[in-house]
Amino acid sequence: MIDIVRYRTNNVDMKHEVDLIIYLISKIRENANRFIVAELKSHGLENLAPVHGDILMVLFSHNELSMKQISEFADRKKSTVTTLVEKLVTLGYARKKTDIYDNRSSIVSLTDEGKNLRGSLIEISEKLIEKAYKDMPLKERKQLVKSLKKILDNW
Repeated sequence: MIDIVRYRTNNVDMKHEVDLIIYLISKIRENANRFIVAELKSHGLENLAPVHGDILMVLFSHNELSMKQISEFADRKKSTVTTLVEKLVTLGYARKKTDIYDNRSSIVSLTDEGKNLRGSLIEISEKLIEKAYKDMPLKERKQLVKSLKKILDNW
């Protein structure tokens, strides 16, 4: 087990420091979510959660998609996507219609109000990336992404 107290006091030897990867990823995710929530609020979008950004970004890139397609592009479970899309519909950012080729399926598209979120969400994404990579050279960024992909592939 990793000794978080020793880590927080900068008293972790190099041998054990490499074992902190999951803890560090978790803290980065927690801080990134907190950052996104604050940014959404500053843009008057406190009704959105960070996870809605995944769905909106997918829809910005496509005119309309089925729930299944959104779940594949966003790498989320279909049930999760359904809940997130329902909230976007309720907020007036998206609309759903029945697929004319398959009555069991819904097609989702953005409303004009939803399309207008693009600028704010891109700005928030750029600020997040800038903060995350502050003072990190491109070579280190590339190596970090490569290493994290390797870890992700283990699952």
